[in-house]
Formats: sequence, C-alpha cells, structure tokens
Amino acid sequence: MKSKWILYVGIILLMTGIILRKITDLDFEAILFIIVGLLFKVYFIISKARSGEYKVGYELVFLIVGLLMILSGIYLRLNDPTFNSNFLILFGILLKVIFIILFIVNIKPHRKTLK
Repeated sequence: MKSKWILYVGIILLMTGIILRKITDLDFEAILFIIVGLLFKVYFIISKARSGEYKVGYELVFLIVGLLMILSGIYLRLNDPTFNSNFLILFGILLKVIFIILFIVNIKPHRKTLK
C-alpha cells in the first residue's frame, strides 16, 4: 500500500499538535498541526473509498458521532465547568477506536481480492 505514508504523516502531525498544545504556548501552530493531520487522515479515507479498497458503510456513523461527542466535551469543558465532560470525550474516543477497527477489518478483505 503505497499511500499508507499519508495516514502515518497525518497521525504524526495530529499527535504533534496535541503535544504542542499541551506542553507549550504555541496555540496557533498546534492547531495548524492538528488541522493538517486531520486533513491527511480524511484524504487517506477518501482515497481508499475512491480506489475501491474501502466500501463506505455504517462505521462512519461511529466516527461522526465520536467526533461530535469529543467536540461537545471540549466545548462543555471550556464553558460549563460544573459538568464533567470527560465522559463525553472518553466515549467519543471509544467510538473513534471502534471506527478504526471496523475500517481496518473492512479494508482487509478488499486487499486480498485486489492482489
């Protein structure tokens, strides 16, 4: 899989942005790393769907709901300190992990048939 480097670069940029955001005062640069990393990952998923290696299915619901829960948790953490938003964030991360597992499982059968 020649395009796998796109996914790895996206993950590295995303992790770098998160780490920069937590340990430094570089807010703009950290957000830029996060956005570019997410764009690389989105490009990877779209390219796999276009090539036929990935058939888009119900697992995208896990990704979308997970992202919405994470963003809601972050918003509530900043605007409503009385609500424990960690549960939303953790459940959102769990849904994203489920999406990743289903994505990998969905790609494997297509890889074998393409060879």
